[in-house]
Amino acid sequence: MTLALLLIAFFIFFETTRKSHVQGMLVPTAGVIRVYSTQMGVIKEARIKEGQFVRENEVLFVVSSERSNAEASSTEALVSDLLTRRRDSFHAELQQAKAQFVQRRAALQQRAQDLQSEIKRLDNQALMQKQRIALSEQTVARFAQLKATNYISAAQLQEREAELLDQRQRLLEIERIRSATQRDLAGTQAEERDVAVQALRDENALRRNASTLEQDLTENEARREILVRARQSGTVTAISANLGQTVGISTSLASILPEGNKLEAEMYVPSRAVGFIKPGMTALLRYQAFPYQKFGQHAARVREVATTSVRPEELLTSAAAMPGASQSEPVYRVRLELDQQTVRAYGAAMPLRSGMLVDASVMLERRKLYEWVLEPVFSISGRL
Repeated sequence: MTLALLLIAFFIFFETTRKSHVQGMLVPTAGVIRVYSTQMGVIKEARIKEGQFVRENEVLFVVSSERSNAEASSTEALVSDLLTRRRDSFHAELQQAKAQFVQRRAALQQRAQDLQSEIKRLDNQALMQKQRIALSEQTVARFAQLKATNYISAAQLQEREAELLDQRQRLLEIERIRSATQRDLAGTQAEERDVAVQALRDENALRRNASTLEQDLTENEARREILVRARQSGTVTAISANLGQTVGISTSLASILPEGNKLEAEMYVPSRAVGFIKPGMTALLRYQAFPYQKFGQHAARVREVATTSVRPEELLTSAAAMPGASQSEPVYRVRLELDQQTVRAYGAAMPLRSGMLVDASVMLERRKLYEWVLEPVFSISGRL
């Protein structure tokens, strides 16, 4: 009788918890920053080590992309040397063009000064010639009066008139020479302006060519050695690049855990097990790196349950490679918030690391034992 009462009491008051067992891995809450090279090359220098904290824009790797020809010479070095010589040639040509312009301009300026002096001399000569003409005109007038009184002969008057015509002809010649000299001066001044404009054009063209070569040289030097920098401050982890290793643009060199980032458990739950998992539910975690038989289980809480499924091959993480994962069955992503970011082991707090595999038991509900036994009846009656 007593045993029957104990069995009835156990059946009525004993509670048990329904659990859902899922598997996943630890991932940073803000994601992992993958480090890649911008082009194919060979790791020439690694300036970081595992677990090192780096600042944004800090150099992590130096990648050499130099190629060798049949003579084992660096192609990029040969191109760099050629570009350097061409650039220096343009600079020398620019200096030579400047010197030629200075000489040409000085010659034209000197010629202009000589022509201006010639014009002044011709102006003075024309003035003196005009004075001679005035004197000749006065002489002709006096001789005309003397001829009127028959004091001189007509031949003498004609001689003076001929001298006057000669003086006037000389003035016309001086004025003709002055006009020609003035045209030469205008042409020289125009040529000086044209030379200055052309020199400026040539200089700009040479500077553009030199600038283009400088840019090509800079780009070639940049291709010879690529500085791979940190895009964000954080802790370096998962270094996979070694000195001398050939890497491509799709080769992950390392990963960076952003500063202040925490870990969470990312579980990929098959559709058959996700139905009753809801945000806020508690879970117990078992880290494969810390066997629970020795280090116990660790509390967590469901933070997020995805509403749509994905196929394992579509995941960026290696969820498909997790133990027990199906290669074809759709899964739902469930995120668990950890109560602790460390595990107590041998008297020390051991930090958890991204990528650690974890098993989790999500506590779905607690029921009396009789409720589990009578669940089919409750389901039919609509209680459950």
